[in-house]
This record gives sequence, structure tokens and C-alpha cells, in this order.
Amino acid sequence: MPGQLPGQLPDQPHGHPSEARAQPLGVPDASDAQDSRCYALADHARVLIPDPDAFALGVRAGNTRAHALALAPGLVLLEPDPARETRAFEALALALLAYTPKVSFAQSHTLLLEVGSGLRLFGGVRALLAKVASTVADCGHIARIACAPTAWGAWTLAQARATRASRRWRVLKETTLARVLDTLPVTLAPFAAQHDHALTQIGCASLGDLRRLPRDGIARRFGDGVLTWLAQARGEAPDPRVSFSAPPSFRAELELQARVESAEALLFAARRLVMQLAGWLAAQHAALTAFELRLEHELASRHAPRTSSLTLAWAAPSRDAAHLLWLLREKLNQTELAAPVIGLALVASGVSEYAAPNDTLFPMPETSDASIAQLFERIGARLGEQNVLQLFVEDDHRPEHAMAARAYRTSRSSARRASSRKPRSQPQTQSKDAAASMQSVLDLPDMPLPSQPRPAWLLEKPLKLAVRDDRPIYRRPLKTLTRTERIETGWWDGEGVGRDYYVAADDQGRMFWLYRERIGGQWYLQGLFG
Repeated sequence: MPGQLPGQLPDQPHGHPSEARAQPLGVPDASDAQDSRCYALADHARVLIPDPDAFALGVRAGNTRAHALALAPGLVLLEPDPARETRAFEALALALLAYTPKVSFAQSHTLLLEVGSGLRLFGGVRALLAKVASTVADCGHIARIACAPTAWGAWTLAQARATRASRRWRVLKETTLARVLDTLPVTLAPFAAQHDHALTQIGCASLGDLRRLPRDGIARRFGDGVLTWLAQARGEAPDPRVSFSAPPSFRAELELQARVESAEALLFAARRLVMQLAGWLAAQHAALTAFELRLEHELASRHAPRTSSLTLAWAAPSRDAAHLLWLLREKLNQTELAAPVIGLALVASGVSEYAAPNDTLFPMPETSDASIAQLFERIGARLGEQNVLQLFVEDDHRPEHAMAARAYRTSRSSARRASSRKPRSQPQTQSKDAAASMQSVLDLPDMPLPSQPRPAWLLEKPLKLAVRDDRPIYRRPLKTLTRTERIETGWWDGEGVGRDYYVAADDQGRMFWLYRERIGGQWYLQGLFG
């Protein structure tokens, strides 16, 4: 399945960002209106690719410069930049690796994708073509996409769609492809420009006419390459190709066509880099927990920095482009640029192996965990990671140390550390006999054990209470409702406590959690019941 890509045409909403230098080869008449200006890529003699406005005026690929300027007086001819074109096509190939690992380059600004093995994964041909077209558009390109059972067949259909030589651009069977190819003009073949006059002289107008000529005569006049191409296009001969290989590490750069002064406006350009990142992660079978967006600033003032960076990090590894773009959007919304930006660079960090979830008949807990993790990451991106906290239990009997709140993105590793840490109140070494006897003592029956109630609201710092007639007072005299619960621990870290805890209530039915120091007898309020 190839996509034929037009070259860059400035001031077009979907123009190619880096395929041409804006160096005019033909200058339009100064009296032409500004809104009649159109663009085309051209070499020293002929037009290579017209933009949609020039195409609407009759400019076609292969027209001479004089003919094109006669058809469109406002036409600006641009000189191609092969180095920038190569970089742009490699960037697009990197983004399209999200759909197949077999992406190859072909002539006439075409990329070939082998997608037969992924049709079921992406929901069929129509859904896959829509996804590919969306990715190409997000990368800032216009493409004419076609599909066929063979690489050259799809390439020819893409050329036909780009030149409007045929309305048939999606073929799924080889028998149908053979009939469609016979109806296409012979000028679409890659060798047509080299043998244009010869093909015209022998009256060869379509590929079917060429195929019906004697094979010996075709080989003698045009070479064996023509017969090989026809066989490969029809699926009668193998067509091995070298696939594009993703680099071992990811770093993508983008030069902006205009200075950007708003951080929110950077998202449109950064989208192209994120799409390339998603394709690279798919090719590497990897996921990401962080990346860095580097900004190159225009030196508008002496104190402006040359570069700056934004670092994004999240808890669960992800390679979903939509999720990464959402996080980046929230980050940019909270960012104020130090100076106008003229260039971007995206560097991947925190790369880890990606384990694809297994499809099951019934939902698994891991699926809900992943969605909750992404929800918290989005909330953290909008409110700040320091404002998204998770509560978890620590191995400590002291109420103020038994529960901790940490940032969500670090809570998992903290919980693992807490679960792997041994209780500090137990001795570090035991003999095997002592361990066996202790296990027999701790074998309790399977029945619920009574426990003292705990409040859901603990004060940040215990409140010292006054005492009247041996009763603690918190606005009103309090009466204890439960027996003593003694907590005496912490002697090993210098913060030992010896307390007697009670549930108390006042005369209006409000309940409190109190304790009295064993040494000194002072009363404190530590929690409130709802």
C-alpha cells in the first residue's frame, strides 16, 4: 500500500514542511493578485509536482516551465531540496512503522507499506487506510493512498490516483489487479519518461497494449527491465525490497517555518514528533515512561536563553500517541515561553520493553488498573504531579506513621519497598527451631478478629486537651466509650510512644479518638469520626 506524497507548497495547510526550499525559479507577474498565487516543484526544465491550486488551473507534472506559467501566471516554481526531502520521508516512514514493520521507499515520492499481516489487527482495509491517512495528515503531508496485492501494482494505482488517470485505487485480488492495470495509461510506468517517444510511435497507449506486444521485441527495444516490471506488478514474479530500519535510539528534530510565541501553538508542530515517536516505539516493541521536548529559541534579546526543555514523566509505560499528546498538551498549557521558538527536538528517555495485553473473554483487573493509571496521569498533568497523592499503609503501629501520602507516579515503587521491608519490631535473626515454634503460636483460627474502630480523619498533629474532674475536654467534656487500647512501640528509632487510646463522645453524640500518655497522663485528640 503506497502513499504518493506531493512536495512542500508554502502557505498550504497540509504542505510538506521540509521537502523544498522557497527559492523561486519562475517569477509571476507583479500585477497578479496575491490570492491567485500557487506553487509547484520544478527542476531546470519541467514541473515535478503542482499544488492543488496549480493543479486546478491545469498545471500537470511534466509540463515545461513556460507552459505552466502560461496556464497559471501566478505560479511560483520552487527548487527541490533532496536532502530535506529524504529527512522528511524518513520521518514519515518512522511514523508509519506503527502499522507495519515493512516500510520501503520507492521512486516518485512514494512509500510502500506491506499491511497484509495487520488487516485483522486494525479492523480491515477501510479502517487501516483511514488510520494511515490520519497519521500522514498529522505529520503535515498530503498523500494519495492506494492498495493492491503487489508493491508495483499499488505504486501504479497511487500514481493513477495522483494524476486522476483512474478512479480505481483499491484492489484486493490479483485477478482484478491484472484487469485494472491493463486499462491504465502506459505513461504511469516508471520507465515511461525514458521511452516516451518510442511508446508513442508504436501506438502503445495503455499497459495492456504494452503487455500484448511480442516479448522478444519488447526486450530487444526496451530491455528486460520492462518485462520484469510487468511481471512484478501483476504478481507473476517476486519483488523483494529492503525495508526501512528504525534507529536504535530516538531523537527527532523539526525546524518551524515561522517563529512561535505561544506554548499552546507548539502542540501542532510537536504532534509530528510524537507520531514519529509512536512509530519508533512500535518498531522497537517498547514503551515509554518519559520524554524530553527541547525548544530552540530565537535570540530576540540579550538575556533570552538559546535553548530550553520540557520533561514529561508518567507512572505506567505507554506508547499510545493520543495519551502522550494529551499529557504534552497539558504541560504546554502550563508553560510560559522565555522567547519565541524556531525549532523543536524530541528525545525519548525511560524506554522499557512493552508487553501487549492479552485478549480475554472477560475483563481482567490489569485492564482497569491501566485505565486508572492513565486517568491519574492526566489529572497530574493538569493539576501538577505534587497534587495527585495516593494513600497506602506503612508497617508501623503508630497512627501518624501507619499511613503515608505520596505522589502517584512514585507510589508503586514506594509500596514495593514498603512491602519488601521487614517489620522493625521483629528481631532480624532467628534460629530455625524458634521460627517453627513461633509459627505454631501464630496459627490462628479462620474467624474475624475484633478490632477497635479507627477514624477516617486524623489530625495533622495531635491536639493537647485540657482536663476537668479527670475528664478530657474538647469544647465540651468527653466520656470514654471503649476499653483501653495500648500502643507502645517505636523504641528502636528514638521516637518511642506509650499511649492508651479510647473512643470518646460528648453530650451531643460527636465521637473522637483520644489517647493518654502513659508517662505524664496528658490527654491528646488525634482523630475525628464522621
